[in-house]
Amino acid sequence: MISAVRGGRLGHPEKILLEGVTRKLSLVVYLVDEYSNKGITEDLEVSLKDLNMGPARTLGGYYIFFDLPDSSYTVQARGGTHYFDEAMTDVQLADLDARNPVVSITLKPTPSYPFPPSSTLIRGSLWNPHGRGMPEAEINVKERDIRTKTTGNGEFVIYFRDPGKDDVTTIDEKKLLIINGENPILEITHPDYQKKTESVVVEEGKITSLSITYP
Repeated sequence: MISAVRGGRLGHPEKILLEGVTRKLSLVVYLVDEYSNKGITEDLEVSLKDLNMGPARTLGGYYIFFDLPDSSYTVQARGGTHYFDEAMTDVQLADLDARNPVVSITLKPTPSYPFPPSSTLIRGSLWNPHGRGMPEAEINVKERDIRTKTTGNGEFVIYFRDPGKDDVTTIDEKKLLIINGENPILEITHPDYQKKTESVVVEEGKITSLSITYP
């Protein structure tokens, strides 16, 4: 039996008795939902690149690796339906606290994520000049630390978790997001195309639909 992890810390020594066998606790991975800023309880796939060794998982959503050689690792998290895949490279076991070797990986929601009904969202699609969806595009909001990427078919979602009072202006009874005196501006980059910007009218608590086509 593996003791549960609480409060983001392992309150146990670096060796754990597992069914009568003492094993060395090497690495604990904790996945965080970027939108809610809470731990992800959904059972996702966590692995170490080039290493055929899976973790044990606690009910609290911690992924625990035992008996790893003291080295550097790339931790991979597959986000399933609701999150983009993410990886953390160069995790040095020697740099972690031996009694609490926890690393956190934040996962970004995909367009299929179950956002609350009152969320302020931009749901969009990005198309190339031939009418096909464009994957591998990076999209960020100018002047804000808000960024995402497109899915394999070119879809994306931008979410404003907590629009500040200074960013909301009432116009014609609509509460619109205003950033530095203008509508939110999306900055779009893709390895095969020039950088593109798009001004978007966004209403607080509403979904804004957007379709962008490269000329």
